[in-house]
Amino acid sequence: MILSPTRPGATGSNARTTGGVAAVVAPVTTGGVAAVVAPVVAGTPYAPALARHGWSCIAVTLPETDHADAAPSRLLDQITHTGSLRRTARDLAHRGTTAVVAGSPAGCELADRLAARLGLPGNVPATADLRRDTAWTSAALRDAGLSAPRLLRTASLGEALRWARFTRLPQLVVEHPDPALTHAGALCRTPADIRAAWHRQQHRDSQPLVVREHHPGTQFRIHTMSGPVHDGNDTHTVTAIWCESHTRERQIQRADLLSGRGILARALTRYTQRALTILGVRYGPAQATVIYTSDRGPTLTALRTDAGTEFVPEALRAATGHDPVADTVHLILTGRREEPRPARTTHTTKVALLPRQDGTVNPELLHTLTSLPTVAAHTPLIAGTAVNAGQVAGWLLLAAEDLRAINRDHQAIRAAENCGLYGRTA
Repeated sequence: MILSPTRPGATGSNARTTGGVAAVVAPVTTGGVAAVVAPVVAGTPYAPALARHGWSCIAVTLPETDHADAAPSRLLDQITHTGSLRRTARDLAHRGTTAVVAGSPAGCELADRLAARLGLPGNVPATADLRRDTAWTSAALRDAGLSAPRLLRTASLGEALRWARFTRLPQLVVEHPDPALTHAGALCRTPADIRAAWHRQQHRDSQPLVVREHHPGTQFRIHTMSGPVHDGNDTHTVTAIWCESHTRERQIQRADLLSGRGILARALTRYTQRALTILGVRYGPAQATVIYTSDRGPTLTALRTDAGTEFVPEALRAATGHDPVADTVHLILTGRREEPRPARTTHTTKVALLPRQDGTVNPELLHTLTSLPTVAAHTPLIAGTAVNAGQVAGWLLLAAEDLRAINRDHQAIRAAENCGLYGRTA
C-alpha cells in the first residue's frame, strides 16, 4: 500500500503555539545556552561559533551513538537522552537552555520535540514523523499536490515484489525509510535485484524498507534556512543548490554549486519552499534532496533538518558565501534569518574521495592532492588512516574562477586514487 499522511498528534509538548507553529521567543543575544542534539563524533561546530558571542553549548547525546568529543572548555555540559522527553527537557531547563539545534540527522526529531517542550523556536513537532520517514514525506507531498515518488513502505519482501509487478516501473530503488542514514539504497531492475537488495539492507524481519520509483534525472542537494521575517511570518530562503553526480553504485562523487539566477534554480527554489511548508519546517537549517526531470520537474526524495556541513564552516563560507552553521547562529542570536547574499561568480565543487578497496592513505599522494591549485579546503585527512572500500574517505573543496581548472584538478584527484592513494604501489 502507498501510505497516506494521517498526521500524528504532538507528543506531550507544553510549547506556546499559534496555529500549530512553535512559538518564537525573544532572542538572547549574549550569554545564552544552546543545546546541540546528537552532535557528530568530531564535536559540534556550533560550540566555537557560539562561543565568539559569549554563548555556551550543551551536548545532548543519544545512548546508541558515540559521544561528542569537542574541547571540554567549549561545552558547558553533556547529558544523555535516555528516552524520557520530560526528563531531558527538565535537565536542559535547569541549565538555562535558550536554543535547541540538531547536531546531526539523528538529532533532528528530538531537537524539534525538545524545543517545543521548552517553548523555544523549532519546527512543528506534530509533523516530525513526516520528516523522519521518506514514505510519510512522499505521501504528504502527493496529497498536497506536489510531485513525489510513488513508493511502498513494508517489512515484507513478498509484498514488495507484488507491488513491483503491479506498478511495472522499469527501475526501482530499495532503501531505508530514515533519511538520517547515508546509504544510497540500491537500484533494481528485476525481482532478483529487489531480493538481493532486500537481504543486504533488512537486518531484522520487522525492519520496514521503502521500494520507490527511480527518477533518472539530475539530483540536487538544496540547503535552506527558515525563520521569521520582518512581518512575523515564517519563510524559507534557499542558500545553496549543489548539483550532484554519482557513480554506477549511486555513491556521490562530485557536487557543483549551481548559480541561483537561472530558470532551473528558480523552479527548484519554488518547489522546495512549498515542500518545506507542507512538511512543517519553520526554523533553522534544512537539506532537501531533489531530483529534476524534464517531464515531471522537481521531485523531493529526502529531507534533513540539520546543518550537515562537511567542511570547516569558515572555509565553506569563504569559498561559497554560504555556511549553514553561521546562518543558524545568526538566527539564534537575532531571531531572524540572514538576508540572502549576492551570488558569487567563483566556481565551487565538492569532490568525494572514493576508495575501491580497503587500504591506508598514502602520505605523498595525499600531500599532492591537498596542494592542488584549486583546493580551498578539505575534511580532516591524515596520512596512514585506514579506509574502507565503498565508503567516502573524505572531501575536497575546489574553487576557481575558471571551471576548467577545477576539472583538471578533479581529474588529478581520480588519477591519484588509481595510482596508489589508498595504499597500492604507485
